[in-house]
Amino acid sequence: MIGDVPSYDFDVVVAGGGIAGLCAALTAREAGAKVMLAEKAPLAERGGNTRFADAQMRFPHEADEYGARTYTEEEMIADLMRISRDRANRELIETLVRNASDTVDWLTELGIEWEPGYPHTAGYRRSPKAGGQGLVDTLFRRLDGRGGVSAYETAAAELLTDASSVVTGVRCSSPDGVVDLHARGGVVLACGGFQANVQMRVAHLGRFADSLILRGSRFNTGEGIQMALAIGAQPAGQWGDYHSAVIDARSPAVECGVTALYNFQMGIIVDGEGKRFLDEGEDFRDHTYVKFGKAIIEQADGAAFCIFDQQMVQREEFARAWRPVGPPIEATSIRELATALSIAPEQLARTVDDYNRAVQPGALDLDRLDGKHTEGLTPAKSNWAMRLEEPPFVAIPVTGGITFTFGGLKVDSAARVIDVAERPITGLYAAGEPMGEIFYHNYPGASSVIRGAVFGRIAGRNAAERVTGG
Repeated sequence: MIGDVPSYDFDVVVAGGGIAGLCAALTAREAGAKVMLAEKAPLAERGGNTRFADAQMRFPHEADEYGARTYTEEEMIADLMRISRDRANRELIETLVRNASDTVDWLTELGIEWEPGYPHTAGYRRSPKAGGQGLVDTLFRRLDGRGGVSAYETAAAELLTDASSVVTGVRCSSPDGVVDLHARGGVVLACGGFQANVQMRVAHLGRFADSLILRGSRFNTGEGIQMALAIGAQPAGQWGDYHSAVIDARSPAVECGVTALYNFQMGIIVDGEGKRFLDEGEDFRDHTYVKFGKAIIEQADGAAFCIFDQQMVQREEFARAWRPVGPPIEATSIRELATALSIAPEQLARTVDDYNRAVQPGALDLDRLDGKHTEGLTPAKSNWAMRLEEPPFVAIPVTGGITFTFGGLKVDSAARVIDVAERPITGLYAAGEPMGEIFYHNYPGASSVIRGAVFGRIAGRNAAERVTGG
């Protein structure tokens, strides 16, 4: 039993300082609420997963000066539903999409500067010029300047409720000990998934998950989800799946950041025996990089190689679409490359020969699904199939890391957490990674940061309105 605990009174308390928490805190502050943002990390490491990301955002967009085509709300809804195999909560998806453009405009007003995505994605995504770290730093400056209070090394541990089960605040551990942060309007859980919690990863993803390279924040260990479940919140979403990527296998084990290869479709991917095991040209990399990262874990025992020749290495698109940790392995022949990769030379040479013979003629166009494919090969390569024939050949060892988990809390379109009896838990909101029912099986690129921003704004606004009356 804890004795007298120091307490502090606010209108809205936000747990977590990534994009979702910052947008919640800023929106609540704009509504006139007294806001506390409790960040588990120290100041130098604040920002959750957002600070490790490029923080690109997908949103409906009109044709513009960058040559982008129009990307409609209906197209975005269709993409997000299709990629989830129609399992995503359509009401949440529609809420996300209908609010995405306005949210990007709001961020722009806060001082975020943008640059376009790659040509085939420029119609629906923008990237903050300063990346995720710059995005976080800008929003913290805005929050500080507008009178929001931030506390670092302050980890949410337990939700506080009254006799009517209304959430009234959150108990936190801090450098000064345990503190209670009371919230008249509500608590917003924006403190990430459980990807940095090895015990929870293994319990929900499987025994292989203990060795996954963690791409983002080491502070995202699932307490926000657990404390909500402890007061009756309903779990929702795909608890047995996660966001991954095709990353350099030499990446640091924790907080490796963006060490991904987004140009894998320009070559082939082979396992440790030198055999192909997936269709590298199945779709744009935005729609396959998460799926392929998990395929490397599940089908190649976590160890594979991306192999390219100079036809691709010399292209401008190649250099800007990868972030290797170390230098590539190069060789003047496929057999020599196999030896350098500890693969049987005969097998890798057979794989490349079979692939080269199967490549059909046609014009390569990396900015569209060009239909330049293989025939009579399993697995096929459906687009961008070019023979591997111009040395020196280049390889990067790759694996699949973990970015965030898909399972979380059941949340409605007002960002209210729903209990096991399908009722909103008064005073409790969630935004970003603690939410379930958005992503299943795969992931549509550039849709996580915008999810956090949109639902963070909704959560902050609704929590503040319980105090200010709107």
